[in-house]
Parts: sequence; C-alpha cells; structure tokens
Amino acid sequence: MLALGFLFTGFSYKLLIFVGAVIVVCFVGIPLAKWIFARYSGKVSEPEIKFFLLILLFLGFLAEYSGSEAVLPAYIIGLAMAGFFLQYKETLHKMRAIAFVAFTPFYFIKAGSLVSVKALAATLFLIVILLLVKVGAKFIGVLPATRFFKYKRRDGIYTTLLMSTGLTFGTILALYGLTNKYISNSQYSVNVTVVILSAVIPTLIAQKFFFPKNVLRERVLQGESNDGNKKINIIDICSKLIIIKYIKGICQ
Repeated sequence: MLALGFLFTGFSYKLLIFVGAVIVVCFVGIPLAKWIFARYSGKVSEPEIKFFLLILLFLGFLAEYSGSEAVLPAYIIGLAMAGFFLQYKETLHKMRAIAFVAFTPFYFIKAGSLVSVKALAATLFLIVILLLVKVGAKFIGVLPATRFFKYKRRDGIYTTLLMSTGLTFGTILALYGLTNKYISNSQYSVNVTVVILSAVIPTLIAQKFFFPKNVLRERVLQGESNDGNKKINIIDICSKLIIIKYIKGICQ
C-alpha cells in the first residue's frame, strides 16, 4: 500500500508535506485523542467523532494536493490508532456506521457506474479464473501463517477466507488506472468485478461453514445465541448491500 502510494504521488516537495503531516498526526494524534475523549466523551454532539473526521479530511486534502489518493492516509491512521480504539469500541462502531451510511454508497455507485456490462458478459470465464487466482493466492500466503501461529484448522480457514478481500484498495487501484488511462474500460470492469466477488463470496462461505465453534459455544453459554445469530446475519446483509450498490451503479 505504501509502495503504491509513492507511485501515485511521485517524488516532489508536495510528497514531503504529505508524509510529514501523516507522521505528525500518527505521533500527536493519540495523545490529543486521549485528551479529547477524557474531556468531551459522552457529549450529544459527539466531538470526538468530529475530531477524527477532521483529521481524515485534512489528510485526504493533502493526499489529493500531493497527487495521491485520499484513502491512503486513512489506512495509515487506522493502523496507528487501532490499539487506541480498542478502549472506545462504541465510538468505533459509530464511525463505522457513518462510513457505511454516508460514504460507501457513493463510492460503490461511482465504481459500478464505470463498469461495462458488455465487457462482463464477454469475459465471464476470465473473471472466474482471476477470482480463483486471487483467493488461491491468499490461501497460499495466509493459511501457512495460521498454521505457524497454531490456529485450529477451522479457525485458520475462516481467517484466510475473511482476508481474501482487497475490496477498497483493489477498487481504488482499478479506478486510478482507468482515470489515468493505464487500463481500458474492459480491463477495469473485469478487475472491479473480481475484487467485489472476492470480498463477498469468501465472506459468505466463511460465515456459513467455518464460523469458529468456540465463539458460538461461548455465546450459547452466556445466553447470547440470538445476538450471535444477528451479528452473523448483519455481515450477510452488508455483503448483499455491497452487491446491490455495485449493481445499482452499473444500471445507472
């Protein structure tokens, strides 16, 4: 992701400004976030969420200014602040809901609107082959790691299937390639379709056939089996919504 980010940007003084801002936010953001959460957490106006959105918008602007993609700093900030958000899961869930409701629909509609239905019909066999290659490559890379860390067979396959996707970044790459005329509309259509399918199909298979039994057992023992089923269904619904938004974009 970092390597492709540099390829997007090119080397210039704008890149130095962008990288410097990301580094500063990574080191200053967590202490500042702790202070904001301690002082303003629980307010109806949700100032802590506005704080993080402000950071993302600022870094997104700098990314666009430097010629990169606005989503790239979001990955970096997400990695840097992942441990912090473990303490504030409710806020994390709220931000996730905002992203899925306010931003994701436009993103997938735009991606889908550029897809050629004729290209999909003509390259269906190629799409299947590339999907198998993409998921197979993830199995080659991830499954041995689960064995190394002594995952049980079922848990290892479940983890591998969930990591088969490259939904956001894969779509960004395809869109960037099409916008800058590195790939044709037909190639874009095939790439985006494979990326979408690699996100949806392995996730559905994982949730249906390989969901960890120990998690289900714990939920039953704690009297949370109904809540557990709801959480599984929510993931299924989100996967179907992605497909619907993608198809809606094509139709438009």
